[in-house]
Amino acid sequence: MADHALHVLIAEDDTATAKLYAAYAKSRGFQVLIARDGIEALSVAEAELPDVIMLDVSLPKLDGRDVCKQLKSNPRTKDIPVLVVSASGGDQFLRGELVDLGVGDVVEKPIDLVITFRKLERLVERTAPS
Repeated sequence: MADHALHVLIAEDDTATAKLYAAYAKSRGFQVLIARDGIEALSVAEAELPDVIMLDVSLPKLDGRDVCKQLKSNPRTKDIPVLVVSASGGDQFLRGELVDLGVGDVVEKPIDLVITFRKLERLVERTAPS
């Protein structure tokens, strides 16, 4: 695990869900940023450069696919690992599309917090400079 607290950006428009993810993340020692829509997710990612992004695919203003395209095309944010959370995570076409966009992994809602946050940590470990 990293020497510092991991900074996670949680992009989730449902307030109760965002609070649940944030509370669990904090209990694991993460520092948490929250974005309520796709445009906010992009601006927070660029301004704060989190270690990892937990991105809901169905966001208002700009959906998760478009957020991911813009993150990966921006030199400042292209190397931030992204874990997508989707109500249709079992959709293989969507999963393939997201992986093609550079997403590190896709988890299906309702998520298992323990498994999902382990995946986030592994994504960061995989992209950390050695």
